[in-house]
Amino acid sequence: MISVIVPVYNSRDTLARCVKSLQAQTLADLEIILVDDGSSDGSGMLCNGFSREDARIRVIHKANGGVSSARNAGIEAAKGRYLMFMDSDDYAEPEMAEAMLSGIGEDDIAICGFHHHYQGRDVVRIPDVPGQSGEENFLALYGQGFLNMPWNKLYKRELAGRFDESLSLGEDLLFNLDYLRRTDGISVVKEALCHYIQDETG
Repeated sequence: MISVIVPVYNSRDTLARCVKSLQAQTLADLEIILVDDGSSDGSGMLCNGFSREDARIRVIHKANGGVSSARNAGIEAAKGRYLMFMDSDDYAEPEMAEAMLSGIGEDDIAICGFHHHYQGRDVVRIPDVPGQSGEENFLALYGQGFLNMPWNKLYKRELAGRFDESLSLGEDLLFNLDYLRRTDGISVVKEALCHYIQDETG
């Protein structure tokens, strides 16, 4: 099973799109963990509503502690063999979980491409690596900025550390570098399987 962890903070306007994209996954063996990080705009009640409608959705309500704190709470609660992360203003292609699970194979992490939505543009970013795994791939992925985020990856829960809650910048890269220290192989899925929304105003 894959546990998808979604930190939620004042995300009332975008949360439904995110959750519905996860509910529509072609992979059936999925749990969706919504971590309400002290929202004040009604997002927490929205989370409860989704949970009542779908048994795969679990909700954690906690005092506001930031995105790293929310992700760590999700990791602690996760039951799946694998972890995925999704931000509440982003969304996934229907085949994302299935393609990532198929792509990871015998490796310890899978990394995919994504759509970057910014200033009215949809820029598709696909990892360009020399092989299937190894040090060369790591250097290529690092150089292309594909290790700076958690939401385009599939992790093994047993190997996952925790996000540094004392940091407000660079915590995602640090989490990934720490994770990769414990892994033997990186699998690259050369498809844009999720949508990173940086700016929708155009």
